[in-house]
Amino acid sequence: MFEIRTSDLPGVLALRAPGSRDARGSFHKLMHAPSLAAAGLRTDFAEVYCSTSARGVIRGMHFQVPPHQHAKLVWCLCGAVTDVVLDLRRDSPGYGRAVAFDLGEEAPAGVYIPEGCAHGFAVRSGAATLLYLVTSVHAPAADAGIRWDSFGFDWGIPHPTLSDRDRLHPGLDAFATPF
Repeated sequence: MFEIRTSDLPGVLALRAPGSRDARGSFHKLMHAPSLAAAGLRTDFAEVYCSTSARGVIRGMHFQVPPHQHAKLVWCLCGAVTDVVLDLRRDSPGYGRAVAFDLGEEAPAGVYIPEGCAHGFAVRSGAATLLYLVTSVHAPAADAGIRWDSFGFDWGIPHPTLSDRDRLHPGLDAFATPF
């Protein structure tokens, strides 16, 4: 069902959604447990979130620490974003590295993000709406993040709009990974 492609980070995958377009608009399947399970991915999603952000917004880099860590499946429903995943898994060959994906409504694509990775995105269009499926419920005490500008990724946005929380996350060099 899904076209699934690997990335430069272990377990971080790009997904292409099957679907169709006609005079009425479009229709896409964004979740198909058998396809994900066949690829060895988690399908036990516990919560679904939707966020809308304006051009120039950067959200991230977010994750939950153990024992509330989660995998994510992220889709851009409207607009266009650069979606970024940062590997925080100590024993991963990708530790401390990031990969980016262009996601947008024109060619529905998603990203599967395994446990132990931080996630964020930058809005490239006038606005963007993202849908997230996560494998654990939100645990506020386990919420954590890495500062968006601390790991060498060029976001291409000189003066982003950030939340106070995202602005105050520690840098990657100051983060002791629990993963």
